[in-house]
Amino acid sequence: MSADERNRQAPFVHQLLAALAKPVDWNSAATVTVEMWLELGGASAALLISPLGPEQLELVYGRSVPNSAPQLSRSTIDTPFSVLLDQSALIDCIAESGLIGGINVRLLLWTDLCAAMILQMPEESPSNITPIIQEDIASTCRQVLSCVTDRPILVPNHVLLEAMAEYAAGAGHEINNPLGSIIGQTQLLLKQSQSVEHRQACETIGAQAWRIRDMIGNSMLFARPPVLQKKLLNLVTLLQQILQPLTQTAAEDNITIKLASTSDEIMLEADSSQFGTLTGHLVRNSIEAIRSSGSQGTITVTLRDDIAGCVELSVSDDGPGIGSNEIRRNLFNPFYSGRAAGRGLGFGLCLAWQIVRLHDGLLLHDSPEAGGTAFHLAFRTKL
Repeated sequence: MSADERNRQAPFVHQLLAALAKPVDWNSAATVTVEMWLELGGASAALLISPLGPEQLELVYGRSVPNSAPQLSRSTIDTPFSVLLDQSALIDCIAESGLIGGINVRLLLWTDLCAAMILQMPEESPSNITPIIQEDIASTCRQVLSCVTDRPILVPNHVLLEAMAEYAAGAGHEINNPLGSIIGQTQLLLKQSQSVEHRQACETIGAQAWRIRDMIGNSMLFARPPVLQKKLLNLVTLLQQILQPLTQTAAEDNITIKLASTSDEIMLEADSSQFGTLTGHLVRNSIEAIRSSGSQGTITVTLRDDIAGCVELSVSDDGPGIGSNEIRRNLFNPFYSGRAAGRGLGFGLCLAWQIVRLHDGLLLHDSPEAGGTAFHLAFRTKL
């Protein structure tokens, strides 16, 4: 009997502890999360929803059975992942499946995990199931899902990135002070020195110190981005302005950038500067990936507003893609040293995640079957 088979036959509490103790695969995490609500949370039925890709959702469904272990099933529905941003649309979508509906339906929406849980609660909950217990179960579910290392699509690990942001904010202040002294003293020595070798050494020290300061500046921007200055924007016009200089730069390497939209006017309340930073990072990421392959390529930026209550933005390329699962898992980690050339350099993708989060949106990475890579973003248009 394999370890996985032994785990499935162990008491549920033991399965839960095993899931919390180490990284787990997505199927195991989804199963434990659904069973947690059936075994411990008092739900009569539970349904976990998460994207398999930008156009398909996976449903992991379970119903409590008296005197028996819960029976779980899996299915898929073809619908854009952005439906996860609209609670009423999501419930209507699932109701059509016939799995959950009626009275006493609860929805837990975890945008940072790109997942949602729909719960069917009995008319009379057991007396030992209190709201505090259910809050603890919801928190534990998030913790289990955050440990997953092999999701079908890549969602930034919010727990890891939040910890990095806190570290970057504290370390940035501490490093900047002595760094400023080093730069100041180096400039003073340059003015006083008459030796060519001495001046060259001071210039080298100064250049590296400024490089560190730039890196600290990027980390601080990731950790503490400016406060949003939201206003109603026409994203089509904004993206045309953002892409114009990038298109000229890309053309020098035989890289074509295309903009496609479902409408000439797609409105969203957003911070124009940060939205420009977000799009610029994703497009430059694709430019570097194609450039590193030494061949020509195409980057497609797509805007969609044909989904009720949402706007979708996708940046995809036909570059070399990401061949290693380890690199893919660490794509948003700025401190990962084994990244592929042109992917995840610096704090670009971390900052992209931060900007999307501040706009209450969704961000996921996908590897298209045709090759290359794609980032998909979704934002609410209805508040």
